[in-house]
Amino acid sequence: MSTNTELFEEYGPNSGYIRDLYQLYLTDPNLVGSDWINFFSNHPNLGNNITPITNGNGNYIKEVRPATNYQPIETRISPEQSAVLSKLQVKVYNFINSYRRVGHLAAKINPLEKGVDKIQVPNDLKDEAYQFTSEELENVVDCDGFAGLEQCKLRELIGIVKATYCGSLGFEYMHLTSTEERNWVRERIENRFIKEARVASREVKLSRFAQLTDSEAFESELHKKYVGHKRFSLQGGETTMPVLFSILESSVKLGAKEAFIGMAHRGRLNVLRNIMGKPLADICSEFEDQSIFSVLGSGDVKYHMGYENSYETPAGKIDLTLAPNPSHLEFVYPVVQGMVRAKQDLVHGSDKNSVIPIAIHGDAAFIGQGIVAETLNMAYVSGYNVGGTVHVVINNQVGFTTDPEDSRSSIYCSDFTKAIDALVVHINCDDVDSACWAAELATEFRQKFNRDVVLDIYCYRKYGHNEGDDPSFTQPVTYKELSAKPTTIEIYAKQLESETVVDNSYLANYLEQYAQSFAKQYAEGKRLQMSTEVCPTLGRIKSKPPVTNVRVETLKEVADSIVNYPSDFTPHPKLTKILEKRVESLTKGGIDWGFAEGLAFGALQKDSVNVRLSGQDCGRGTFSQRHLALSSNDGSGKYYPLQSLKNKGYANFEVVNSTLSESGVMAFEFGYSATAGTNSLVLWEGQFGDFANGAQVIIDQFICSSEQKWSQQSGIVLLLPHGYEGQGPEHSSARLERYLQLCAEGNMVVAHPSTAAQHFHLLRRQGLLNIPRPLIVMTPKSLLRAPEAACQIEDLVEGKFHEVLVNDFGDTANINQLVLCSGKVYYDVAKAITNAKLDNIKVLRLEQLYPFPQGQIALAIQQLKLKKVFWVQEEPRNMGAWSYVEPFLEQSLNLRPTYIGRAVSASTATGSGKRHTAELQGFLNELVSGLKQ
Repeated sequence: MSTNTELFEEYGPNSGYIRDLYQLYLTDPNLVGSDWINFFSNHPNLGNNITPITNGNGNYIKEVRPATNYQPIETRISPEQSAVLSKLQVKVYNFINSYRRVGHLAAKINPLEKGVDKIQVPNDLKDEAYQFTSEELENVVDCDGFAGLEQCKLRELIGIVKATYCGSLGFEYMHLTSTEERNWVRERIENRFIKEARVASREVKLSRFAQLTDSEAFESELHKKYVGHKRFSLQGGETTMPVLFSILESSVKLGAKEAFIGMAHRGRLNVLRNIMGKPLADICSEFEDQSIFSVLGSGDVKYHMGYENSYETPAGKIDLTLAPNPSHLEFVYPVVQGMVRAKQDLVHGSDKNSVIPIAIHGDAAFIGQGIVAETLNMAYVSGYNVGGTVHVVINNQVGFTTDPEDSRSSIYCSDFTKAIDALVVHINCDDVDSACWAAELATEFRQKFNRDVVLDIYCYRKYGHNEGDDPSFTQPVTYKELSAKPTTIEIYAKQLESETVVDNSYLANYLEQYAQSFAKQYAEGKRLQMSTEVCPTLGRIKSKPPVTNVRVETLKEVADSIVNYPSDFTPHPKLTKILEKRVESLTKGGIDWGFAEGLAFGALQKDSVNVRLSGQDCGRGTFSQRHLALSSNDGSGKYYPLQSLKNKGYANFEVVNSTLSESGVMAFEFGYSATAGTNSLVLWEGQFGDFANGAQVIIDQFICSSEQKWSQQSGIVLLLPHGYEGQGPEHSSARLERYLQLCAEGNMVVAHPSTAAQHFHLLRRQGLLNIPRPLIVMTPKSLLRAPEAACQIEDLVEGKFHEVLVNDFGDTANINQLVLCSGKVYYDVAKAITNAKLDNIKVLRLEQLYPFPQGQIALAIQQLKLKKVFWVQEEPRNMGAWSYVEPFLEQSLNLRPTYIGRAVSASTATGSGKRHTAELQGFLNELVSGLKQ
């Protein structure tokens, strides 16, 4: 007689299943069905070792504990019986896996019966796909560990699987690459209903009820008090509030100290009041628009303001920042990423779990705006990784008036997030407790795996896109249904009544008390007067610039770090010679642009200024000019020379080769710079200057104006290669004229340095400023290695940044002609004047264009009796600095310059190298001719 183990093994792939059935038979014969009872009961030597089991009732399930110490059996099941069992079990496994994979498509996530967002249920979720017979439904089957079960009747398993995956939550996690992550999520999903799972206490449910009610009551009272005002109500999506509170409370339990929130309009006022804790009186005061000089003004702007506060959770305090943002919907998302990374790096020792980014989206914008895809692509790139973002989608199922089928090609607005292995949970807003459970799950996933999560809250808009809109024009069926639908608050109140958490008067009493409190604070808000100063710091440029010259010893220390490689690092032999030659130039002369820049960075580190530079291929530099990220010649890794200075106690240096993105990366760096403060220099470099065109929204809405609009200060530096060398229209112009058009009220600095020393001192000045302002730098291409643009060590040790450089040609005492220019064209002008043997000419290089250096120009030309003044530029007449400088020269300095340069053009530059040279020679000849006359 063989042992039962040996017997079971004889059935090959079915042996495990038969052995499991025998365990069930020992537990309770009724669990295996009549056929198997007959089969096992015909063998008296099987024993009676039975462990009790409690089957589930649809809500609670306990784990089956298999019996042990099997008695040997002699009888074997027939091959026919084995084949039948195998076929059934295969169907069961397919059934379970189908629901794990696509059960979300049959989930009841839509609170609207006739919602415009309709999802088709696939065939493999339909009962007829499996054709389970009545007899099979009564069979005990292997459960694949579902809900802690090893075996149970198929009928019960089907009910449990459907309740788990097709309830008010829809789960997408089977796309996750990591087996550990999939199993972690699956275990929590499938054990959600067991007795041991977390069940919200009465206190927690009352808290959620208050959060919902505060949200709805706040909106309702505003609607009464400010009829017709735009406020982009959260009504219909109030579940967002308890979801956000759940995220924050879970975050604190899991180690978070701060959270940064980015969002657009929908629900912003609600978040400001109920999450951020902004005083209601202040909000009402802003609606009153009591001061024509107020920061907020009127209209939409009140929804854009940021706010900072702390929130006390049962587990501790968390500091909150709601980032300000423009109407450009999703563009605040990468800004918040940069803000979070700055805090993680500079305050929390690079701990990703210490600071959590929460991005709140609208469904149409989330999938429709390309900036979201750019930013998602940065999620796990080392220079931009923030340890995962918690995305909350307020899914109104409509974008303004646009139905989902017109706003996307995918089933869900979140589908593209699966490309970065984000966990996605779709939520029916009417099931508040499940929504909060999903929020806790998402936060735990983020903190454990440092990956993105998406909470897609299916809801609706009670009113239209704004409160002056009639949505029934475009969604008549939906709004007919909504007119009779109970609100989420009413549904939750009824649930709590049935659970005896509250009585039927609780909601009415709560609303009455809220209305009384609102009325009191509303009256206070009407009395408040807002600030009359547009911006407390805008326009204050520090009168005395910081000292930027550096001691020789410091320069040598920085230079040495560039060639002192670790013992286990082997640089490229050609690069070794380049870097050694650079170090030699410190004493021999001819310090080129890239080396001067590196020396500026290193010297700033010694001055306790952190330096962060990012952009496409900026480690080496587009023109092989930088070499601050070195690749080992044997492929073993990278070495960042300036990082070695940190070992001496100096500040950090970070250079990041970015993704192929302008808008997302520039926004990230803006957010980083706005949070890093005055002890950091944050730079973004365009591969070519005109590549910044792809980030125009960031430039217009954040870099040039966010201080005026929101008092958000940034010292970000944009390095934009600019210069006409015959490379064609895509690689010549950084569109200098656009930045100059954006300049006003001291909002930023625009510079066009023409020497390596000027670049050195400009960067040092920016890094040492007490009041940071964005700096736009037109950087060169051909000048990077031009001997005439190089400098000597004395220029760095004794010099400073000159807003205007002065060069005299001929007898200084007899100068009567003035040429003004900016940038690389100076060298062409100087060569032309010299070759023509002209004299009595003063050439002024405007190294800083804004703020306009009027005083320096006036000083340079005082006592001169000028008979001719020329402005020379290499850009077309309708571009470059001409239209900007002309009014300053005429109105402020009483100069009447003659324009010298290319004619007006629709394109920034010609695509022909020969034509480029001809154009250059043409306007230089025009200049020489004018000077001779």
